[in-house]
Amino acid sequence: MDPISEKLGLQPDILDGATIVKMFGGEYAIIENYKSLIEYTDCVVKVQGKHIRILVEGKALRIESFRGDECRICGQIEKISFGNGR
Repeated sequence: MDPISEKLGLQPDILDGATIVKMFGGEYAIIENYKSLIEYTDCVVKVQGKHIRILVEGKALRIESFRGDECRICGQIEKISFGNGR
């Protein structure tokens, strides 16, 4: 563990601004520390993180909130996958 993160009691990826994905059942997901929205349909939401690309697939997907640090996706989420960030 990095000395700074150890002193602060934080995971090193949090200090690096890593993209964080939180899933709540199959009903909604929160993506934190994203850079941009790449694609948005009712079946697919693709988000670019700092080092990774996140793909959310499902039905009746919608972005409930879209703020500078957080994107909340609602609907029937069937799959979340991660890919190369570039």
